[in-house]
Amino acid sequence: MNLDLALKALDNPHRRTVLSAMRDPRRHFKPAVGIDPVADGVCVLQVAALLGVNQSTASTYMSMLRDAGLVSVSRIGKYTLYKRNEQSVAEVAAAIVREL
Repeated sequence: MNLDLALKALDNPHRRTVLSAMRDPRRHFKPAVGIDPVADGVCVLQVAALLGVNQSTASTYMSMLRDAGLVSVSRIGKYTLYKRNEQSVAEVAAAIVREL
């Protein structure tokens, strides 16, 4: 885990909103046919709808969260799905406490 990269990813309110919403994806994201948001994850279109941004912007946000290790990525058919990486989020939180 790279704390600096994680902090950079978290330095945007939209990315923090997505990461927070991913704690309870059924509650915060519109359903997608044939995809379980808890087991499978959420797609960029769902993220874009949540934030009220275009798909390209949502994709950029998710790429930064992925690069920081805060979300994991999988593919189902044509969908790229993102899930919150609980272990990495916990490591970042613990590192912040240690560092500060």
